[in-house]
Amino acid sequence: MMRLVISLAAIGVLAGCAPTGHQDLEQFTAQVQQRAKPGISPPPQLPELERIQYTGSNIRNPFQPTPLRAGPEPGVGQNCPQPTLGKPQGNLEGVALDQLSLSGTMRSNGQLVALLVSNDGKLFRVERGDFIGLDNGRIISITNQQISIREWLATGDGCWQQRDVSLTLLNSQRSSN
Repeated sequence: MMRLVISLAAIGVLAGCAPTGHQDLEQFTAQVQQRAKPGISPPPQLPELERIQYTGSNIRNPFQPTPLRAGPEPGVGQNCPQPTLGKPQGNLEGVALDQLSLSGTMRSNGQLVALLVSNDGKLFRVERGDFIGLDNGRIISITNQQISIREWLATGDGCWQQRDVSLTLLNSQRSSN
């Protein structure tokens, strides 16, 4: 009898697992497909562009380097002032004048000398005739209040132009004359 009860229970359990159909799943899928939005519309057709013939072949190509114009030799045959080039360089010829300030003056062997301080705190002793600055400058005079410097500036045509500048003690500013 026990066998019969177990057999009937097993048949009942197996009968409950039998496929009954997927109607509910098919119905849900149909509802989702009805609510779905249609795909992306194709892009609009672009008009055909008109072809234009390039007419710039007879002018300079901006992507090619231009040759230098041949002109008269700069400075050749001209009677214009020139600095002393090729001279031995001093300590202050590689320092811009705006990097220096006049700290004071003193007498040494009867001659007035100046004390300059650079931006990085170095102290320099200079006297009349010393070369200074980036523009071929030379100290032309020293007074108790300022140092006068004559610089040479290239004009671009092979000549040079002189400019006088000074370092003053009061504000330690560079001024042009």
